[in-house]
Amino acid sequence: MNIGKMHVSEQVLAYLRKEIMLNRYKEGEHLKESQLSSELNVSRGPIREALSKLEAERLVKRLSNGRTVVGKFDIEDIRNLYDSRILLEKHALTQISPEALEKDKHLLYLYIQQMQDSFDNQIRNVDADMEFHALLVGMTSNQSLIQLWHSLNGMIQTLIEVTSTILESRQQEIIEEHLVVVDALAIGEVEKAQELLAQHLKSASDHYCQAVMELNLGGKIG
Repeated sequence: MNIGKMHVSEQVLAYLRKEIMLNRYKEGEHLKESQLSSELNVSRGPIREALSKLEAERLVKRLSNGRTVVGKFDIEDIRNLYDSRILLEKHALTQISPEALEKDKHLLYLYIQQMQDSFDNQIRNVDADMEFHALLVGMTSNQSLIQLWHSLNGMIQTLIEVTSTILESRQQEIIEEHLVVVDALAIGEVEKAQELLAQHLKSASDHYCQAVMELNLGGKIG
């Protein structure tokens, strides 16, 4: 694989994260900087930076002998990731002021429309999906919440990308799940919005777990 020159470490990070999630790099496998540098045609600096970020995400671990090996990524990790996201985003809904909602509500609907337009053209708009949730959290102006959400963002986005073909049939349902959350917020029903958001994310977690099982166990990797 030939990695482009712009934002090299981020491209390396996204590539390695995806390969680990798809089980192409096996748990315990030694990730050698020199080998990855040669395979990806980049210097060792971006490789080292990407591995450091993957360690923070617990997708790799550094052993006492200095070796970096692939960590565990399985169904339990997906559930833990989404349990954290549910807690964070549900709390965020309680922190959005009426003024912030009035100011940015149209953007939430805009992202939903972008998702719908892409779906109508048989495309999954992952960016619009992520921007929707980022805005929900961003509207709180709570920097701690925002930072926590962004720390999960990379793994979530990669998970969506690697399972998108398997979950194509659920795209319209996903769009509608976003819409009812905003509709509830718009009329001041925060608790209902929380419940709907939690249902949406729990459903996403269940479907991603099933999709990853199919990818890893169903002979569809390649």
